[in-house]
Amino acid sequence: MIIPDATPDDGPFTPKQAEHVRTVIHDGRTPWPVLLRFVDLIEGSGDLAHGHEATSDIGTLTSSNNEWRFADRRFEVNSFHIGDRDSWCCELYEFAPETSENNCIKVQIPGTRPAESPFVAAAADRATFTAHGAWTLPWPVLRHFLDVIETSGDIVANTTAAAHPKPSPTP
Repeated sequence: MIIPDATPDDGPFTPKQAEHVRTVIHDGRTPWPVLLRFVDLIEGSGDLAHGHEATSDIGTLTSSNNEWRFADRRFEVNSFHIGDRDSWCCELYEFAPETSENNCIKVQIPGTRPAESPFVAAAADRATFTAHGAWTLPWPVLRHFLDVIETSGDIVANTTAAAHPKPSPTP
């Protein structure tokens, strides 16, 4: 994470507002509970200043393509079923036609039943967060992505797996 100092030459560290914070993303896979623990530590550190955020049009996650905007950047979010792994995947990438890099983040949520059955999400400790490429993502976009996934019902508590509202995949 890069948290800029609002007063770099004048006294102790004073964090800029959260819309200026950037998350450095690099190739790798992290278990969902570990990612959430990291986010909790960052947010509990007192180093994220909240206030007026940059103008944004960050949307919700559905089973189709979505466009999110934050400041002058545009992102696309997808949610789809991976049949051969019986899992749902939610991914986010920046729409930047000037680059050919494949920078994205995704959360993969495995199922507990055969692909022909209605999807039932496995417990959260089996979900993974994967980063592809190397890029810098605004903190509010990453945080919103994680919030949307958490509130979508796609991640279930580790104590029990509940029926998932997603439709069965088509053959």
